[in-house]
Amino acid sequence: AVVSIFLASVILAVGCSVSVPEKNQLSEVEKLYDQQQYKNAMNVARFNLGKDGGDLASITTVWKVQLIQGGKTIDYAQQFYFQAQEMIKKTGPELVPYMGLTLLKDPYNTVRLFALYALAEFNDSLSTDYLARVFEPDYALGLKSSDVTLEFLKSEAVQVLSGRGYEGIFDDAVELAKSSDPDIMAKAVSALGAIGGQKALPILEEISSRAHSNSETDWVGEIADSTVAKIKRGE
Repeated sequence: AVVSIFLASVILAVGCSVSVPEKNQLSEVEKLYDQQQYKNAMNVARFNLGKDGGDLASITTVWKVQLIQGGKTIDYAQQFYFQAQEMIKKTGPELVPYMGLTLLKDPYNTVRLFALYALAEFNDSLSTDYLARVFEPDYALGLKSSDVTLEFLKSEAVQVLSGRGYEGIFDDAVELAKSSDPDIMAKAVSALGAIGGQKALPILEEISSRAHSNSETDWVGEIADSTVAKIKRGE
């Protein structure tokens, strides 16, 4: 059911022109979503898309409601993103304010994760600013439970931002490298290699030593060793 609704939205939206309303005033469909009237929000969004397939508030509302109705897991959010990826690209950077506010305010953390992935598709200053907000001290997850942790969300954001050469998350990458989760450690190591330069060498060497002391994280140590070697070669 999720896929069929999603495909209907794709058919409506692809090829349509889009316009971004002033974000200091929410549309009817956004207000319904914020009031957790998800069925009504979906109905209004479908109606709006029937009249204007480029209505960004309705496109994003359809995605968010579908995510809520589906499995509230990282895996589901990632699969949903892969389904929506081409439409996100075709709709364009006009989506950034909508996805940015979703990343900051949505009560469902799987929806926030999806928004993070959508923002990653647009390498501009506004999307970068939204992604960097994840590392601000007052940033907190939404209240709806799932397996999306703040640490995981940050690890995904650090990958995107380091790939853009955003050095402001260096200290955050160092903290993530202390994680007990090998996958998060590995993402932090890659980020430090991308943005840290010589400054990252002693940290990466310490991570390598710590990672090699445990069979479950030994492979992270190999990544750290490789990263150190590349930095020393000036790559």
